[in-house]
Amino acid sequence: MAFYEEYLVPMIRKTCDVIEQTPHMQDVVNGTMPLEKFRFQIKHNYQYLMEYARCWAVGFSKCSCFDEMHDWYKILSSTMEGTVILNRDFWAKQIGISIEEMEATVMAEGKRSYTSHELARAMEGDLASCMMALFPCNILYLYFGKDLLPSCKLPEDNMYYKWLAYYVSPEYVAKCENEIRLVNKLCGEASPRKRAKLLEIFAIGCNYEILQWQNMYYNMQTWPLPEIFPAKFTTVSEE
Repeated sequence: MAFYEEYLVPMIRKTCDVIEQTPHMQDVVNGTMPLEKFRFQIKHNYQYLMEYARCWAVGFSKCSCFDEMHDWYKILSSTMEGTVILNRDFWAKQIGISIEEMEATVMAEGKRSYTSHELARAMEGDLASCMMALFPCNILYLYFGKDLLPSCKLPEDNMYYKWLAYYVSPEYVAKCENEIRLVNKLCGEASPRKRAKLLEIFAIGCNYEILQWQNMYYNMQTWPLPEIFPAKFTTVSEE
């Protein structure tokens, strides 16, 4: 079997089994999510996704030939155009908040820690290490959609149904299939020692995803002293 099928799928399945049973995810599936909590999730995820796109850009800078650049650019562009902008525009309207409010959000500690892990692996490692750090964020959500949407009884125009349905859309499935292909290409020939390192990186990402679904989103956890933060720098004029 290839690297993804042999090593990652069992880790993904165990991770999804935990996250799909969290109260927060169950509230999404059942349509019982308080709007305030969903707004918290979307706002902080938007800030996370901008950092996430930067991590893919770091990987792009390490590509050594046209074929690698072409493959990596497809991921970078789909992350920016299909994920960051979706959260910025579509979901801001769905949850009834302004772009200004999205921009003004200071990323919560859980998200900041997660993106720091991703950026560190992208900066210090090769393309395989970068892929292992960033892959959990995309592939887990494909599984969430496939696992949970068939049992979701919400109307198709319900925003929680739409949130799940996005992750089984043809565009998103194609995006993940492309990344699976690259995972097998980049990691398939790894030595036992390198394989262990790559799997550790992937496991850390999976655990960060669990932590945010178990605690951060559901309890709307941010920093211990949020009131000391100034206005978000991206909202402050240079004048």
